[in-house]
Amino acid sequence: MRFPIHRNILLSIPLLLFFLVFISCSGSDSKMDGSDEVTTDNQLRSVQELLSMSPADMTEQDLDQLRLQTGGMTQEDYEAIYGPLTETDDEESEQRDSQGHPLLDTLTSAVWGYWNKVDIPGAVCGNDSQYKIFIMKSTGFWNWLFGYTDDLIVYLEPGGACWDYPSCTGQAGIRGAANPNGIPDNFMNLGDYLDPNIEGGSVNAAISPLILRNHPAGDNVQTSNWNKVFIPYCTGDVHSGNRIATYTDDETGESITYHHVGATNIEAVIQYLKQAFPKIDKLMITGSSAGGVGTLTNYHFFRKRLLPKKAYMLNDSGPIFSATSDEDNQYRLHQKISQEWNTDYLIGKLQADFPGVDITGDFGQIHTLLANAYPNDPLAITMFTRDTNFSGYSYARFYDLDESDPAQVEQILDLWSEDIDNLVATYDQYNNLSYYIPYFRDMNESHCTTIVEFTGTEYLNTGVDVGDFINDVLNGNPVQSYREPENPSDADVSDFWMDLVNLLL
Repeated sequence: MRFPIHRNILLSIPLLLFFLVFISCSGSDSKMDGSDEVTTDNQLRSVQELLSMSPADMTEQDLDQLRLQTGGMTQEDYEAIYGPLTETDDEESEQRDSQGHPLLDTLTSAVWGYWNKVDIPGAVCGNDSQYKIFIMKSTGFWNWLFGYTDDLIVYLEPGGACWDYPSCTGQAGIRGAANPNGIPDNFMNLGDYLDPNIEGGSVNAAISPLILRNHPAGDNVQTSNWNKVFIPYCTGDVHSGNRIATYTDDETGESITYHHVGATNIEAVIQYLKQAFPKIDKLMITGSSAGGVGTLTNYHFFRKRLLPKKAYMLNDSGPIFSATSDEDNQYRLHQKISQEWNTDYLIGKLQADFPGVDITGDFGQIHTLLANAYPNDPLAITMFTRDTNFSGYSYARFYDLDESDPAQVEQILDLWSEDIDNLVATYDQYNNLSYYIPYFRDMNESHCTTIVEFTGTEYLNTGVDVGDFINDVLNGNPVQSYREPENPSDADVSDFWMDLVNLLL
């Protein structure tokens, strides 16, 4: 449900992108005669000041200062041209900008945008620490001209689920709770994550083309320019619970109290967003994995309170399948999360607003409920046929199947495929429900189609990928659903960014 990335390797991404955007446009050969204009005392300008300059106004020394501070030029070579650097009072002046921000923070934020932290009153993470969200406002003339300043995308973070001591304390690794220690203030700061000397940060600022400005592979969609709200995930309940639980370690007897309060956190978030964004033209609620489930379970509550002119839902790889008895594949999972997270709280609120569709005995009916409630809203889901991550969560432990055994993995995928068949049959009954289901991508256990980039999500050899599908949803075009047949050649689909990410996983 989440993907770990090693910070030292990922360092190459923002630096490469930075050089492409800011340096290569003006040439890379430094003049050795020192004839260009130089700063009076040869003291480094701040990175923030340099980035705010127009490339046409930058001297060769300005460009070389950028190269020096980003590793593209040695201090020896720089001083051979311009003379010794002037001493400064700040011993870390080469690592920080003029306002004291770490250099990588400044670089990555300048390219990909600045996220502002907002503490949400009354909301907490699983460990009872303060819950917070992150906002990036759409600004600038062009965004105003195209109306993006009145559009909003809400992205719910992916991550593992938990319902016992090992998984809720983080001992289970990436298959356990996401962010078991809470959300740091610099959570959406990629530069801090990349800097080994700074605690905190995360890769979430670059998690998806849906929210990433200036995507390195060019996979931007409309929402890249919208107002953005990132909803962190730290409650272990796919943004859908309301229960404080106690879990005990069978070996040591130690206990923890864990707050599965994702549903009530979302209620508090919506209350804040109602004030922060009183006028919304277009609203997209989306997320992947656990965030995809949370998108589905909370869409109505966002839609009801925020009152946009137009709304869209995109659930990436967080399906809830219909299950009414133990003969249904996902029934045991439903029973478990109902017990541990008290999902009846959220289900009860949905049921009260829409008594015409009974979801109390079958949470999988939420698709039908939303289709009937919002017939003019494009509601979409996407996932891979050979997703071995979410399918493992759904069935492995409940059917005593070993995910390390290839033969038993195929059994898990058979259960997954059966449930997809039933879900597709439901979606085919409604004009406002659509799906995009490619076969396989050799990244992140073939889990989540909208993370990192769209390469590898193509439908056969048509050239259509999940980005095209998303654009159709957003543009109000008649949305065609896609379910790719078995396509072993998908295993050969790759490019530079996919290869890089696979190194990081």
